[in-house]
Amino acid sequence: MRDTIRWGILGTGQVAGLFARGLREIPDAQLLAVGSRSRQNADAFAREHGVPRAYATYEDLVRDANVDVVYVATPNSAHREHCLLALEHGKPVLCEKPFTLDAAEASAIAETARARGLFCMEGMWMRFVPVLRELESRVRAGAIGDVRMLTANLGLPIEFDPRHRLFDPKLGGGALLDLGVYPLSLALRLMGRPTRITSQAVFGQTGVDEQCTILLEFPEGRQAALTTSVRNRTTDDAALMGTEGMIHLHEPLYRPETLSLVRSPRLGGGREVSRMRGYAERLGLERIKHHPLVREVRQAVGFVRTERVTRRVLGNGYAHEALEVMRCLREGLRESPLMPLDESVELMRTVDAIRREWTRPTPL
Repeated sequence: MRDTIRWGILGTGQVAGLFARGLREIPDAQLLAVGSRSRQNADAFAREHGVPRAYATYEDLVRDANVDVVYVATPNSAHREHCLLALEHGKPVLCEKPFTLDAAEASAIAETARARGLFCMEGMWMRFVPVLRELESRVRAGAIGDVRMLTANLGLPIEFDPRHRLFDPKLGGGALLDLGVYPLSLALRLMGRPTRITSQAVFGQTGVDEQCTILLEFPEGRQAALTTSVRNRTTDDAALMGTEGMIHLHEPLYRPETLSLVRSPRLGGGREVSRMRGYAERLGLERIKHHPLVREVRQAVGFVRTERVTRRVLGNGYAHEALEVMRCLREGLRESPLMPLDESVELMRTVDAIRREWTRPTPL
């Protein structure tokens, strides 16, 4: 692989523009070409982002022999078609999340990439930022003991427009596919494959899910509770809880930069709890539990220890997934260990199972 990796962007929408700006943070990445369904859109995007080559069709983009890798940035409903188009023309692919509409489409892309020996990866913005690497490292090192529970929420109050892709079922709209895949992907990455799924959704005027709640059960009694919405704001963060502490992943969940690690030693049996309660009472902790300095007091007596960790993203954060693609291409990898194809397929299987829950009759 050459020193400079030359990118082509398939699509000219908002996300394509964000990715183009993200590439500017990488000295050895060149945005060489863009493809659109129209000459006007291709030329306008090329002028705005300084792209040397603009193509009026997606086919012309993937036929460009000088393009090393293609970023697919079209609406959700077109991801399968356009990923396969690029792969069939010998191009490695980075596909914007969600990978596809369902597991069957995801499997088709994964099988094609593997059959042709080409790199392919889902561009899940959150999964590649530095603080996520920090979180996974801390969890593997046992920083919070045995991981037992996860809560994660991502909801934004988006103005209703039936013509917008978020509210258009034909374009794969809805809260789950657009925002919910972030907390869901985090849960599967940290906890594995769920053994039981329960979910409820609220549908809007156009028939897409505008908000939903998801409960996941995992082996050994682990659990996750997730919420997502395109009509109201949620806390936009996550908390991972273990037997010896918890990790709070601060907002925004889709591109986090900060986590707080809270270590809390396990208490013993009833006698130990009584002993510590008596100790707290002697120190006057019960009387000052609502005081603003209570956290510092607790830390001072060893009840809770908190560590705040910040890892800044490059630019708008899209550079990190591009850097992972480029690393893998240079090392001859056909999949990324940070976002392997099996995880993208499993994510869509879980999405399918969640949607089946929405059609299941609920007893009163």
